[in-house]
Amino acid sequence: MRHKKIGGKFKKTVAVGLIVSMALGSATLRSFAKDVSDDSTSGSKTESSDSDSKSSVTSEEYSSERISTIYTNISKKYKLSDYTGEAVSIPVDSSVTGNSKSYLTTKVKGYEKNNKVLDLTSGKKVTLDFEVPEDGLYYMNFDYLSYDESILPVSMKMKVDGDYPFYECRSLEFETTWKLSDEPSYDRYDNEAVTIPNKQIQWENKYLMDSSYRHSDPLKVQLTKGKHSIELSVDEGNFLLGNISLEAPVAVEEYKGSSDKADGKELITIQGEDYTTTNDSAIHGVAEYDTSVDPYQAKDTVLNTLDSDSFSTAGQKVTYEFEVKTAGNYKIAANYRQSEKTDFPVFCDVAIDGKVPNSAFKDYSMAYTTKYKTATMQDSKGEDLSVHLEAGKHTISYTISMNPISYIMEEIDEVMSDVNDLALEITKVAGTNADKYRDLKLSKYIPNLEKTLYSYSDRLTKLEKSAVKWSDSDKNVAVMSSLIIAAKQLKSLADSPDSIPYRIDELSTSSNSVNHYLATTIDNLIANDLAIDRIYIYQDGAKLPSKPGFFKSCAMNVSRFVASFTDQAYSTKNTNSDHIQVWVNRSSQYVQIMQKMIDEKFTPKTGINVDISIMPDQYKLVLSNSSGNAPDVATGINYTIPYELGIRGALVNMAQYDDFKESTDGYEPGFFMTGSINDGIYSMPETMNFWVLFYRTDVLEKLNLEIPKTMDDVIDMLPKLQMRGLNFYYPTAGMTLMRNFHGTTPLIVQNGGSLYAKTAANGTAIGNEKSVNGFTKLTDLFTVYNMPVNVDNFYQHFRNGDMPIGIADYATFNMLTNAAPELSSSWKVALIPGTQKSDGTIDRSVCGCAESSVIFKSNSERQKKAWEFVKWWSSTETQAEFGQTIQITYGGEYIWPTANTKAFAQLPINSDTKKIVEETAKNVKDVARVPGTYLLEREMSNTFNDIAVNGDNEQTRIDKAVKTVNHEFERKLEEFGYSDSDGKVIKDYKIPTYESVEKLLGRTDDDE
Repeated sequence: MRHKKIGGKFKKTVAVGLIVSMALGSATLRSFAKDVSDDSTSGSKTESSDSDSKSSVTSEEYSSERISTIYTNISKKYKLSDYTGEAVSIPVDSSVTGNSKSYLTTKVKGYEKNNKVLDLTSGKKVTLDFEVPEDGLYYMNFDYLSYDESILPVSMKMKVDGDYPFYECRSLEFETTWKLSDEPSYDRYDNEAVTIPNKQIQWENKYLMDSSYRHSDPLKVQLTKGKHSIELSVDEGNFLLGNISLEAPVAVEEYKGSSDKADGKELITIQGEDYTTTNDSAIHGVAEYDTSVDPYQAKDTVLNTLDSDSFSTAGQKVTYEFEVKTAGNYKIAANYRQSEKTDFPVFCDVAIDGKVPNSAFKDYSMAYTTKYKTATMQDSKGEDLSVHLEAGKHTISYTISMNPISYIMEEIDEVMSDVNDLALEITKVAGTNADKYRDLKLSKYIPNLEKTLYSYSDRLTKLEKSAVKWSDSDKNVAVMSSLIIAAKQLKSLADSPDSIPYRIDELSTSSNSVNHYLATTIDNLIANDLAIDRIYIYQDGAKLPSKPGFFKSCAMNVSRFVASFTDQAYSTKNTNSDHIQVWVNRSSQYVQIMQKMIDEKFTPKTGINVDISIMPDQYKLVLSNSSGNAPDVATGINYTIPYELGIRGALVNMAQYDDFKESTDGYEPGFFMTGSINDGIYSMPETMNFWVLFYRTDVLEKLNLEIPKTMDDVIDMLPKLQMRGLNFYYPTAGMTLMRNFHGTTPLIVQNGGSLYAKTAANGTAIGNEKSVNGFTKLTDLFTVYNMPVNVDNFYQHFRNGDMPIGIADYATFNMLTNAAPELSSSWKVALIPGTQKSDGTIDRSVCGCAESSVIFKSNSERQKKAWEFVKWWSSTETQAEFGQTIQITYGGEYIWPTANTKAFAQLPINSDTKKIVEETAKNVKDVARVPGTYLLEREMSNTFNDIAVNGDNEQTRIDKAVKTVNHEFERKLEEFGYSDSDGKVIKDYKIPTYESVEKLLGRTDDDE
């Protein structure tokens, strides 16, 4: 797995709108005031410009370590030349030192270079001493074998002589090879499905590379003659480490023109979806109903092209094996589509038999095209490229590269850093609340402000011009249009510098800020979605297949249109009433894997047939039940829905089954709170929305701040943060539409408060002393301690660095993991800060429910079968297999946050993160539901807004909320038959507690 730009399917299903963000490291650690020379606006860095022309930072210095120590900047200072001698081997058995020797093993799994290797796992650290024969710049080459089944690449940090040679060494990734299964996979509807690739447990070899792959060439390390040491710290993976070698840097052979003819009539066709190997399990084929691709079928689903959503990230490689019958020169063509980068190419390194033939095949540009087109590889003069191939088997590989445009992204990073610094400096001068009646001459306090802004604008403008050579347009680069908007906005601010305090959001924080547009530019540039339908290896005498003509294409499209009316796969209309009906509130990717697992494992084991259908609308389940059209089981539904169904008598009480307690073994009691009604449990947790503390390790280290354990620790660290224009993020601030229970209740519970009295008839308890105390501690964070009360996007601010620490959920974790590769070694998660109790323990109670599964009432036989399904689906074995399968098949962004903690421990997620999440699950105490809870949640949101935003008095506003909520409770209790019209209790509504749920699950001492 590799960090990816979130795009395609994931963009549609997980995190629309969260992508565009600040693409910076520790930029906010500078206190700044730019000092710009008079001629600074005339010098702008392009592909070959010198960084000395850029403005320099003065004043209190907190330099951005990520930007100043990246490979590009460090390698500019190298004084030595490339090493040219023979490779120098560093045998691990004789080089490893100290306690690291205990990791040596003789179980080398076929390694031929040494009879001992190092057996390393997450958390281990080894040091190797070695001798360098002469001064020079070296490539470093690693032999390794990843022997676990995880899709995660081996991840390490590397120091040389006690220091990181450059920033990229903080996060090194070593991928493994994945092989496509020989047999295609089909679902029950005879549609071809994406097959699960097989991880090849074999020795691999890789040079020291940038894990973000902005650089596609190996990174050089400067070493002097004599003794040195390497320290490797393993972040992730179980693997064997073989010898390391120091090698002479070798450049790809220079292209000297295409003079060799490709005489002959041979034509070799390779299907894009039928690759042999990849270096990323997520790369897969997809079915497209486009008449330009082959094979094409109107009715059945057939994988017929390499999915551009899966082949989109720099460094991803796909390899095809083919056989040549006749030796000779051959040309290479591809039928492909590249429509993500408007009027801009995607670059690929094209290798034959593992080697790039010459410089014309390196960083080869695949032109923009919205439709599939067949194009032969050509040089810059339009001459067809050719390669000589002997008879026999060969391979061709495509590796996505960003090497030609890496300078653009690094320059944007620097400008974003500078803009962010300037915004914080302006805030320090003008304050956070600019007074429009105050005449502040900002240019007097920040020297050369106008020139600084003009220089940023000029740098961006010239950067865009430098990329025109790759664009289809001679005037501008469409994919960099956001950069031009940023440049114009900077110029507008420079034209009126004294108005900036009132427009400060336009620099770095708002959705229309300069940094927002620059981050959008980077996201657009790293979108390398490339779909490959067919590859042709051919000679001049061969005729490439032509695409269907107009009339044939029309006929094919009509056939597909007609077939679409009969295509009822995974539809509620295409089921067998004798089968158990399961509605799933998820996309087809999830449903297809679920159905396959059911058909191959559940049904053969139990004899129960199951039809999976994609749920039309989860919020219409109540209506479906009323009309008699409810399924037997519904999964993936929001955690609030089971209560609404259960209180109306539509659901089965799962606690009635003898094996219920045993079946809940992998789940923490807190996840059952929302599905509990009186003495029953009407939903089984499926997924969790875990809340953890995210923190920027680089920022906290620079400021010498420790990870806060309690909210008091958070309050103590705020002055150090806020004096530098930084802040802490509390999740209530991100809930701009409604402050739900996840944001309003944790501090109440941690401080001993409660939302409910003993029974629902007694009303809400938010007016009690402890509850008011907890709620006041929440609002004080914003009214007293100046935390931001409204934050559009914490992910954006965290990535930017102005909010380097905060509490956030699973969605933020997924985004940072997959869409912020530049921060891969600069952030971690920890348990949320809690409240210290009188006995010294820390209460970290938090909400955490996400989706659930329910069983609808029918007859006892169907209900029993439905329970067997829910029991199987919720089991540790099934949840672990499903989570692993979906992530292996579709990539790291498809993390399955199962609420089964035993299954979660087996998922391909960073080991340290899993430990934190598993501990967080133990602290989940979600809010039980009663008739009228929806209004309690809404009133708590309104109360928070009135206090934290509008300045209302806490006790007065809470008292008002209590009256409103209690009135609604009374009305709803009457509706559901718990009281009469006079408010007299007919039967008590027992509010579930954590302790009562524990008893239902058999977790109390009485049940032992």
